[in-house]
Amino acid sequence: MSGSRALFTPFALQAEKIEMDADLVSESNVEPWAKQFKLGTAGYRDLLDPEDLFNFGVPFNGLSAAFILEARAQLADEAGIRSLHIGGEVRPHTQEFIDLAARIYSAHGISVHLRPEGMRTTPIWLSSFGVFYNELDGGENFTASHSQNYKGGWKPMEAAGGQLLEMAGMIADRVRDLVNQAKNDGLTIHLAAAGNDLIHHDFDPVAPYVEVLKKVVPAGLVAEIAPATAKGFRAGFCTEGGSMAPTARRIFEALGVTMDEGGTVFFTHEEESNSFHGIGILDGVNHGVDPGKWQVYKHVGAQELLRDEKCDVFFIWDPDGDRFNMVTVAPAAQAEEFKAAGLEVDPLDDDRCCVFFKPNQIYFMLTALKIQSLEEAGELGNYNWIVASTFPTSMSIGEVATTFNKRADAALATFRVPVGFKYFASLVGDLEKQLADGSSETSATDVTGVKTIFGPKPRLLMMAEESGGAAMGPAEPVSSRTGLRTSLAAKEKDAMQIGLMSLCLAARLHRQEGSFAAYYLQLLEEFETRYRFYERRDVTLFDESLKGVERDQAREAGNARKEATVAFFGSLEGKEPVEVTGILAGLLPAGANLPEIKRVFHAGDGTFIEFEDQWFELRASGTDAVLRYYMEGRYQEKVAELNAAFEGMRIPG
Repeated sequence: MSGSRALFTPFALQAEKIEMDADLVSESNVEPWAKQFKLGTAGYRDLLDPEDLFNFGVPFNGLSAAFILEARAQLADEAGIRSLHIGGEVRPHTQEFIDLAARIYSAHGISVHLRPEGMRTTPIWLSSFGVFYNELDGGENFTASHSQNYKGGWKPMEAAGGQLLEMAGMIADRVRDLVNQAKNDGLTIHLAAAGNDLIHHDFDPVAPYVEVLKKVVPAGLVAEIAPATAKGFRAGFCTEGGSMAPTARRIFEALGVTMDEGGTVFFTHEEESNSFHGIGILDGVNHGVDPGKWQVYKHVGAQELLRDEKCDVFFIWDPDGDRFNMVTVAPAAQAEEFKAAGLEVDPLDDDRCCVFFKPNQIYFMLTALKIQSLEEAGELGNYNWIVASTFPTSMSIGEVATTFNKRADAALATFRVPVGFKYFASLVGDLEKQLADGSSETSATDVTGVKTIFGPKPRLLMMAEESGGAAMGPAEPVSSRTGLRTSLAAKEKDAMQIGLMSLCLAARLHRQEGSFAAYYLQLLEEFETRYRFYERRDVTLFDESLKGVERDQAREAGNARKEATVAFFGSLEGKEPVEVTGILAGLLPAGANLPEIKRVFHAGDGTFIEFEDQWFELRASGTDAVLRYYMEGRYQEKVAELNAAFEGMRIPG
């Protein structure tokens, strides 16, 4: 794309038309964009121009958005969808995109539901919950989650609040049809007046969400917070200038969690910022605002606050509230012991060190905590609890369940899905359908064909992604506003749940004069954990901040590398282990130690190699121009050496 031309007036109080013809298609060079447009693991995400909504030199602009939203509206008409929610976070042009969607949808006669006047942002999990609770036909959130602020994004949802599956491909196909129509016959996209009677500012499901949250996070855990506060406990929450602070404040208030001066929690980087207060920009390079990246968690001011004893633990939420991480402290005398267990440790002061956790390690602890809390509440044996994870998520999380089963004669189930929370949502939706159909033995079959029987009362104890997103379900299904729908668990990543659970655990540890690091080590031994050391290597394929021809050339080269690497590992799937061993041995760097291979299979969106007490997966990111090399095992050195060897391996061709 190239050039720039204003195609409509954002927030106009009169109806407008976007007239598209061959000249506009040629001028904007929109055809190449349309050919590669698709909805990935997190919807659509691509480069925008923070300064110019109509810059045709970037993929995500007012023109491409109009094509996407018109495609969504036409398919909604055909599917009988008559009500949609639209929300968003803080990125450049987010409010303009929300306005454009609302006006296109209402021009199609669709009822649109936005936040009340004065509430600009919607965390992604609140969009998801509200679509379900308010019994809407679907919704969407304009977000690129943790990506750099020069990327925009759009994440559409179905009626239960989960990301679109079947309709995703239909939207991409319709976008291409509309571009062809504009080129060959002309296309008119109608925009109703902003503020017309079909646009309602009534989307505010915070109060019912709090009631569900109380059922997800055990009351006994929440009760830990007040007495810990009385003993001086304080927690900081960094919201990165995103959407979490306004909603979290209301939720904490409803839960009785005090805030600000003298309270349990306080916020940093609270003011809304479409540049995220510069978080993640280090030495001139913008790394985005993923709280799981060291460029973020080591550079948000946590160490200073902890060193000055302004807080006892520091939590981080990303801009749309679906990712979470924390910075903790522990006794400096045990620093080497923590490092040996795979934790990242930095010095802080004479008595304490900083300990940083990967999301996998956080969910490992929270899974154990949730099992213990359910057992204490007498709810563990009354339901068929499931610990679910994606294939490249740490297997230590599932080990908590399987080891507990052996020790307590319990029947916790484990299940794995491909990367993308939409696959968790699909699992939950399928279980809900089985229950509605009266099934007495619910089950699910994974992408490798392995069937798991859950039982008559399936419940979601944990759904975890290694990238930093997770959610949990309550003991009893929750109902929508009029009881028309029921839900077993969240259909979207919910870092409010995870943040509250972590806050409760921090409060308990404070009262016990313990630390997250010591608690983690205790759990490793208690659950006889084999999968202790986890590594993910990200190989960037091209600089996504590039524009125009330079971007096209870099993307073409990056895609060629990606396709060759993915195809090579894909060619190993289904082969006999001895054959795969021979192929890899001939390509790995000299001296690489290849453990015995047990199985090679397709894990939904990547190639998974199962070794003895170790595993590897190669997959291309569905949201960024990155190849990911995952590996986990019992021994840190073996994991690091073999993963480095795979990354440096010569790919044939």
